[in-house]
Amino acid sequence: MKMLDSRCTILDGYFLKIFVTVVLVILVCAKRNEFQKIRDGDFDIITKGTYHGTTIFLRQGGEYDRLVNDLRTKIERDRDILSMITRRFFFVSEKLIYKFKFAALDEEKNYLILRYFARIMNHPLYAGYQIQFVFLLNTKGLTQIYTAEVPLE
Repeated sequence: MKMLDSRCTILDGYFLKIFVTVVLVILVCAKRNEFQKIRDGDFDIITKGTYHGTTIFLRQGGEYDRLVNDLRTKIERDRDILSMITRRFFFVSEKLIYKFKFAALDEEKNYLILRYFARIMNHPLYAGYQIQFVFLLNTKGLTQIYTAEVPLE
């Protein structure tokens, strides 16, 4: 009987360690990303306006082509977020179709900016809306999102 008790204690300790490990993994993996925060109504990362900084236009992504493509994939996987952002800050009566326009680099701040644009038809003042995603280059983390109406030129 004593041998059975010691086996149960060992098994109980083993299962407890596994349980704690699984819970920790779930907590770490369940960290909400910025897009999930927006879906949950947290728009703190978004600023109404346009990114102001010294930027260099990157034709086809330049040396950052692979990173630009990876970040685009991340954004476009959650494409519904684009309209959610716009509708939060502006009155929008029509369906918006956002398209990637370009990437830009702010070398001074070490930022990579991806710009998306959605055209609106027959508006007397605006051509559409833009959303700029600002990523920190060394961490590839999303640091800020800007959204603005784009006037007709």
